[in-house]
Amino acid sequence: MRIRLTCGAAAAVVAMALMPPAIEGLAQESADSQQDVRQRRLEWLQARADEFEIHAGDNNGRRLKRGDAPILRWSNPTRDFVNDGAMFLYFDGGRPRAVVNVWVRSREKSLTSGEFWRELISLSEQPLVCWRDGRTIWSPPRGGLVERAIEGAEPPANSPARRLVQMRELARRFRASSYKDDGALNELRLMPQPLFRYQDNAQGTVDGALFAFAEGNDAEALLLIEATTSARGAGGRWRYTLARMTSYRVAVRLDDQEVFVVEAYWKEPRKSEAPYSEARDGPFVLSENKSETPESGNE
Repeated sequence: MRIRLTCGAAAAVVAMALMPPAIEGLAQESADSQQDVRQRRLEWLQARADEFEIHAGDNNGRRLKRGDAPILRWSNPTRDFVNDGAMFLYFDGGRPRAVVNVWVRSREKSLTSGEFWRELISLSEQPLVCWRDGRTIWSPPRGGLVERAIEGAEPPANSPARRLVQMRELARRFRASSYKDDGALNELRLMPQPLFRYQDNAQGTVDGALFAFAEGNDAEALLLIEATTSARGAGGRWRYTLARMTSYRVAVRLDDQEVFVVEAYWKEPRKSEAPYSEARDGPFVLSENKSETPESGNE
């Protein structure tokens, strides 16, 4: 069997071959150490996500179930600081109704200390309430733009594989942009694979997929595309939901029409009733003792 190496791979093999054993050992130890820290940061972030409790309607309404694992582990190399985040979905049945995005940030580029930040996003037509430690911290009456019909689209196909093709084609009809604080335009990239796909027949959703528009692999806007049926199980159609995932100004177009615009979050009066919430939520400190429970980042 012949193995063909690219120039980059060949150079890496030569470099490893020429590396003194002591240096090679240090390089491996450093890589293992960074991977260990990355895993511990994820455990820390998951512990923070566990502190949020989201209900439909009010505190006495049904509690939304959080997905066990993040649907996206992200960073953003375009920023001038270290960041590491995880995005979780909260479900009503099979349909995602809310998103909790948690991340750590370090302007000193430290891997084990910095700031903890959170984002809370509604994808729901119905009111939501999020509380932590017995205190309401977010209560949007509805998402920003939810369950709008996609006009002129061919009906959902019978095959799940074909419906996925249709959803990707529909997602490509959308264009999303963000605007930096200085007003500079930033065209966002549609991530090629949906972050999540689901079905909820009880709520009339035959098929659904959550897409993201990103900077790097940092989602800045979300697009939920769903194939639905009527109450009688016929007359399938497509609908979409849009949500911001950044404090920057965001604009989204469907074909040639602007369908969603939200202004810069930190320039507007912030209310707990808004469908999007962002906040610095305390310090991030990763304990040197690996056996310790992750410390809380709450203020």
